[in-house]
Amino acid sequence: MKKVLVIALLTFLLMSLIASCVSTPAATPAEKGAAKQVEYEGSGKNSSMLTAMNQAKMDAVRKAVIDMIGVANEQANQGKLDEVLYSTQNPNAYILADTYETTRKEKVGDDYLFECRVAVNLKAVESTLKAHGLYGEAVSSTQETAQAASDSQSKTESAASVIDEVSSPGDVELSAEEKKFIARYVSNMTYMVYFNEETAEDPFSMKAALGMANEYLLSNAMETVDLAQVEKLKKDQIMVYEEETGESISILQWIAQKLNADVYIEIDGITSGESSGGKYYGQANITLKAYEASTGRLLGSQPWNSPKTISTASEEAARINALQTSVYKAMPIVISQSKAFMAKALGNGIKYEVIIQNTPDSRLMSSFRRKLKRKVKDIETVNQSPEETKYYIYILGSIEDLVDEIYDAAETIPGLEGMDQLFLRGKSVTFDSGL
Repeated sequence: MKKVLVIALLTFLLMSLIASCVSTPAATPAEKGAAKQVEYEGSGKNSSMLTAMNQAKMDAVRKAVIDMIGVANEQANQGKLDEVLYSTQNPNAYILADTYETTRKEKVGDDYLFECRVAVNLKAVESTLKAHGLYGEAVSSTQETAQAASDSQSKTESAASVIDEVSSPGDVELSAEEKKFIARYVSNMTYMVYFNEETAEDPFSMKAALGMANEYLLSNAMETVDLAQVEKLKKDQIMVYEEETGESISILQWIAQKLNADVYIEIDGITSGESSGGKYYGQANITLKAYEASTGRLLGSQPWNSPKTISTASEEAARINALQTSVYKAMPIVISQSKAFMAKALGNGIKYEVIIQNTPDSRLMSSFRRKLKRKVKDIETVNQSPEETKYYIYILGSIEDLVDEIYDAAETIPGLEGMDQLFLRGKSVTFDSGL
């Protein structure tokens, strides 16, 4: 009897083992891809703490929608999206709640400001978009979208992380106050965007791309120079540019300096298009390049090739959609590159232009330069004559800080006690020596 029970038990265990092997196949590549989580950052501001938090969650969802259907389509369907998705009373239905992380929370006046990082439930978003005719053959599958978004995010995070690594560039030892100044300066830079005028692409399309770049900056609370200001200065001041610079610097750099931009970004690219079955398709290959306005040095460069976009209106609309989407994707990367490079470069000081009029005594000006050099990072004499002397001065501080240092130095030089500021504009300040 015991022998029979043992045999029965062994038979049962063997059959269970076989069944488990058959019933639990390995996950397919598709299933693995479907499980991939893509995180987005979002922000919200409201007098209600809960509402601000929900706004931050839905801002992250909005960025996922842009990745899925493109910037132009998201804008064109803003009203519908507000109605069927963005205004939901249950934002947790569109995120993976266990991935939610608050990255910033503070009170700003009467409002709460929330910033978060969270993985978006792409299947739930896709389902809502499809149900209202907002998602279809114009975009890739959820898995492809997730991978593209993940690649974009990893590039941005990789560039952004450089800032921490270069806070003390080279062998320059920075004080805590200097590091704090650099962080504040980099976070509050003003950007100017324009397109490469030598591009073969239609200027109308390039201006549409430029508008998208400015919208990205504004939506992320970054200071940007209005396109109308750029074009007005470019049109009205071309002769002044030629006289002042001898065309030794580009007109875009000169305009950026005049409009007090810290960084200017140049958009270049080309689009292609085709039509099939009564629909129009477009693709774009672009490059964004960012330059420091005061020196012209390259801060960042980011190419981007778009997937095909679709339009039922025209081939031009499909091309513009591809161009705008590419710019929107590349902007956060080139901005992060610019901040990282600028943070490193600023260890040697910000470059300011100082002009002192009425400088007939060269020995006196030499004494002034030596005295001032002890108070700044570096000083370079650009030109000197009895009429005026021009310096490039590098200091880790604002231009007001530099003015104070100039007054302090001048007061110690007999004959220059009467030095007086005439005017200040951007990163340039002009004095009269008082001689």
